[in-house]
Amino acid sequence: MKFLVAPLLVIVGLVVLMDIVVMPAVTRHGREFPAPNLVGRSIETVRPSLDSVGALLEIAEQRHSPDHAEGTIIEQRPAAGRPIKGGRTLKVVVSRGSELLDVPRLRGFSVRQAELILGEAGFAIGGRAPAQDPDVPVGTVAGTIPSAGARLPRESVVNLLVNESEPEWAWCPNLVGKNIEEARTILRERGLMLGRVERQLDSRLLPGTVVSQSISPGGEVRVGTEIGLVISRDR
Repeated sequence: MKFLVAPLLVIVGLVVLMDIVVMPAVTRHGREFPAPNLVGRSIETVRPSLDSVGALLEIAEQRHSPDHAEGTIIEQRPAAGRPIKGGRTLKVVVSRGSELLDVPRLRGFSVRQAELILGEAGFAIGGRAPAQDPDVPVGTVAGTIPSAGARLPRESVVNLLVNESEPEWAWCPNLVGKNIEEARTILRERGLMLGRVERQLDSRLLPGTVVSQSISPGGEVRVGTEIGLVISRDR
C-alpha cells in the first residue's frame, strides 16, 4: 500500500498544479484585456495591475518633467484601454523629476543681453524691477530674483533687477483670463514682476490661462512687486 499511495499522491499533486497554476497562465496568455492606465502612478505601485492581466513592464525611457515627481509614469505604450494579450509588454516613460539649472550671473549685462542669456539657459523671462547700484551703469542689470547660482527647475521664472532711479508706483493690472505670455508682457510693461506660477486643473480653459492672481487688480503697488499667478492645465 505504501508503494501505491506515494505515486498516487504525486499524480494528484501534478494534476492540482496543472489545474491551478499552469492552465490559467496558458489560457490567460492568449486572451485580450484592456491595458491598465499607468500614467500618473509610481513605478513601484503598478505591478498588481499588470499581474492581473498577465502583462510585463519595460522602462523605455527616463525623462525630466517639471509636472511629475521622480519615478512617476508619464507615458505608456500601448495606451490605456487598448486591447492587449496576456504576456504582452507595456513600455513606459518614467519621470526623472525636474531638471535643475543654475541661474546665470547677469550683473552688468544690458537687459536685452540678460534676457537672451536666460532664454538660452532654459529659464522663462519674468519682469523687471528698479534697483539702485552705483557700481553698474544705469540701465544695466544689477541682479536677479532668484539670485545668481540658485538651482531651479527648467522654465522657472527669473526676474531682472535693473539699475535705475528712485522706485515708482503702478496700478496692479487684471490678468485673469489672459494667457501666461500676455500676462508676463503686461507685468513687464508696468514694471512689475511675475512671481510664483502654480498650475490648476481646469478643462474648461485653454492651458496656460490665468485663473487667479495673488494681488487684486486695481490696487496701487510699488514698481518691482511680484504678482503670483494660478494658471490652468488640462491634465
